[in-house]
Amino acid sequence: MGKPAASRRQTGRVGQLLFVAQQAAQALAVERLEPLGLSPRAWGVLSTLAESGPLTQIELATRMAIDRTAMVYLLDDLEQRALVERVRSLQDRRAFLIHLTQAGRDAQRRAAAALDGAADTLLTPLNQAERRQLIDLLARIADHWEQLSDTPPRPGRQPTRATGNEAAAGPRARRRPPTPG
Repeated sequence: MGKPAASRRQTGRVGQLLFVAQQAAQALAVERLEPLGLSPRAWGVLSTLAESGPLTQIELATRMAIDRTAMVYLLDDLEQRALVERVRSLQDRRAFLIHLTQAGRDAQRRAAAALDGAADTLLTPLNQAERRQLIDLLARIADHWEQLSDTPPRPGRQPTRATGNEAAAGPRARRRPPTPG
């Protein structure tokens, strides 16, 4: 016999619900990317570079909310596999721009095809209008977080207007915590 309805009820805690949804999305991504030799983070680097073009290591780490040191190790691995290359920036000779190689573009396309349908699997309980609304709401949260983190908005995205409460949050709230795993 199943659990009573009261014990099956989901929490109203936003953070916990987002975490559970993220874990489900992560499991689907791992299942589809592992046969290609990619992790979700590696896929994130490849897809971010495919969408935005070359970025510095710091810009890439900030955009993906990954600790800078972890990003270095991730890029070392991707560079060793000839999926990305570091090219010294012409504007700032101390910085390197991360470029996708042809092999990186090919891997990104294969991974995108492998992930095709993962969103449908994850979002099965939602109709099309609810899916669009969820994506729009999550994009607004991501844009707002980027604004608080002093990062440029993602290409093709309109930045969300500030609410005026940012100063009250203090400087610690503006920094992205490192992403675990």
